[in-house]
Amino acid sequence: MNKKSIGSYYTPLNLAKFIAEYCLSQIDKPNISVLEPSVGDGNFVQAINEIERLDNFNKISLTIVEREKAELNKAVKKNNNKSIKITALNKDYLDFHFLSKKKFSAILGNPPYVKSNYLTSEQKKIAKEIHLEQNLADRKINNIWTSFLVSGISKLQKDGLLAFVLPLELLQVKFTEEIRDLLKNSFKRIEIFMFDELQFLECKGQNTVLLIGYKEHEVPGTFYTTIKSIEELQKRKFRLYSNKSVSESNKKWTHHFITPEEHSFLENIKKELRLVSDYVDNKAGIVTAANNFFIVDKETLDKYDLKEYAKPIVQKGVFVNGSVTFSKYDYLKLIKDNKPSYLLDFNVLDIDNIPSNVNEYILFGEAEKLQNRFKCKQRNNWYQVPNISKQSQAFFFKRAHEYPKLLKNEANVFVTDSAYKIEIKDNYNLNDFIFSFYNSLTLTFAELEGRYYGGGVLELTPNEFRVLPMPMSSHNNFNAYKIDFKSKQDIEEILLKYNHQILNNSLNLSSEEINRIELIRKKLVNKRHRK
Repeated sequence: MNKKSIGSYYTPLNLAKFIAEYCLSQIDKPNISVLEPSVGDGNFVQAINEIERLDNFNKISLTIVEREKAELNKAVKKNNNKSIKITALNKDYLDFHFLSKKKFSAILGNPPYVKSNYLTSEQKKIAKEIHLEQNLADRKINNIWTSFLVSGISKLQKDGLLAFVLPLELLQVKFTEEIRDLLKNSFKRIEIFMFDELQFLECKGQNTVLLIGYKEHEVPGTFYTTIKSIEELQKRKFRLYSNKSVSESNKKWTHHFITPEEHSFLENIKKELRLVSDYVDNKAGIVTAANNFFIVDKETLDKYDLKEYAKPIVQKGVFVNGSVTFSKYDYLKLIKDNKPSYLLDFNVLDIDNIPSNVNEYILFGEAEKLQNRFKCKQRNNWYQVPNISKQSQAFFFKRAHEYPKLLKNEANVFVTDSAYKIEIKDNYNLNDFIFSFYNSLTLTFAELEGRYYGGGVLELTPNEFRVLPMPMSSHNNFNAYKIDFKSKQDIEEILLKYNHQILNNSLNLSSEEINRIELIRKKLVNKRHRK
């Protein structure tokens, strides 16, 4: 079975052992009840069995739930301690949520990470009902792990604790804002363990965090730590920090990646600055719904004789590496390299008299079932892309690896929704804006405001881009700056050369303060790249 469809990426045994030992040692009761809502092949069962101070408990009632019967049987066999009484249930946990009213001393686990497109309509319905029980907004379920977490909170005893291994998106994406608020309202104390090492080698690119929530605790608050290796966990060589300015605000919890002192330092500087939205407007690029059909190379253009319907376009960020401008020369090079560089605009067609060559190409698309794609079906004619409008003055690519890409559109090309179209506001200069954007402070906040995915890809939504602080400065020779940027070895070379001009001129920062900002930026980039 496809792992993505069932979310079966199991917890490494050494991590499960830490969670079991660390969490159960916090419970001062002779008899406890523990729930593992998605037990998999039983690493948490084995971990509980191997706790060194297991004899502190007279009895452990362990309920394990797993929809895959073969895996459940493996888990049951890993229990060899008479003081642990197992109740094994071969069920989908979503069903178990409504069938059982039992409350637990502790809930430990690694819920499945299954996107909504892999869920059945019945699973989506139940997941939504679980969210509604906690008065969360009635909206689309993005991933099933949120329902496991919300359910777990409701099944804790009044002094219980919950420990889940969760995707990093808990800390950073928009749809988990409500979940973070629920966590703050449900737990007296929250501990967040972030990892420098990738914990699930078979789940490529899936960054994870360990969340531990305590219904009651003598030391309340939200605490965090970054674990450099599993050995740090095993030997308890970590320190939990509190960052009230993050946890008590609506800021993303990825701000926990930096220390409270670093956070205050950056926020105090940000107060002195305007934001990106004060200088530019940004809108999404063109949504074709089928880039392979609507954006073609010269060979395809010539084959179907579609030149009169072609508009110049940049399809994605990898086509514009290394510069702050996209020139006519750059566009011609894409054509020469046979990259998809032509947007097919069939809006000018006479629908009642479509030329044979265009009709042949449309039939080719229909053979690929493109007319059945959701966005294509919304159109009057599926092959006519709406909202092509006009070219923008610049574009900002929403995804990046080394650093975010903002480029002046000198070639006057269109851009797909891989980028945001940028228009400078009245009374400001586009060259100055682009020059000023590439400084350590703005790029540091890009790391903090954005979110990242497997392979270290950084992404900023339109709103996240708009709130970046901008220390505005100017370069008296933008052409010379373009040459410097194009010939750089890496972004650090540009920052080293121009940071002082931009940050000192705008904010009167000292060299020590500027260097500190750059060190924070590098730390965040290294975290994203898992260096």
